[in-house]
Parts: sequence; structure tokens; C-alpha cells
Amino acid sequence: MTELQYDYGMRKFTVIFAMILAACSGKPGPKDVVFNFIEAVMVSDSLGVVNNLDVDAYLKSRMTEMSPEDSAKALAENREKTIQSLLGEGPIRLRWMDQQIVVNESIQTDSTAEVEVSFIDRTTRHQLYTKMQLRKVPDASWKIVYFR
Repeated sequence: MTELQYDYGMRKFTVIFAMILAACSGKPGPKDVVFNFIEAVMVSDSLGVVNNLDVDAYLKSRMTEMSPEDSAKALAENREKTIQSLLGEGPIRLRWMDQQIVVNESIQTDSTAEVEVSFIDRTTRHQLYTKMQLRKVPDASWKIVYFR
């Protein structure tokens, strides 16, 4: 075996080994997190919602620029409102219950991902196409940071 063949073989082994490790990491990928989040909203599972949504990052993405003090106050006031809007009789949950939700492609970089999601009104057939944005958190799991 020549040195070139050995080097190629080692690179091939390294790539395959890295793919196996990634597949065995046990952490759900971005698309799985979106499915889990939608399921949690549909069954009004507060733990599932909180486990899949970075509420603070979501709120920050929807806030206008403000002072750090105002920002902290707004976060504190809106955390519970946001979670409640996704549970029980919350307006987001009720709207989602009336729609067909289709999860499409996932585009992933190192620490961010976008998952295409279509919300189709069952009555009017009006479709809202959007992308849920996710960020990898320190434990290597994914959290939704923006949805519409």
C-alpha cells in the first residue's frame, strides 16, 4: 500500500467515523425540534414548549431597540404571556389548531438553522410560508429562537 492510498483510506475512515458520531449524538436535529415544538403546542404541553423554545431569544427577536433596563423589564413581563399564548386557549395555539402545518426542508450551519414551515388555513386554503429559526445551545441541542 502506498502512502497516498493509506492517506486516502485514513481520510475516508475519519469522515465515516465523524458521520457515525454525529448520528449517534442522541440530540434531535433542527427539523426534529420543530416537529417536537409543534406537537407540544398542539397538545398544550408546557414542558415541551419550554424545552424547544428559547423564550428570551424569541422575545428579543420581536422587540424594538430599547435600553437594557427596559429590555429586562419587557422580557420579564412577556415570558409568561408568550408561553401562555402557545398553550390551552392561547391565540397562537388556537390559530395553529385550525391549520394544516407542513414542515419542509432544514438548512443548517454550525450553530444556526432554519426550517421551512407552511401554515395552511383549512377553510380558505390560504398559506403562510415561513422559516423557524434555531440556534445551537451550549449542550449541543437546538432551540427555536424565532417563529411566526
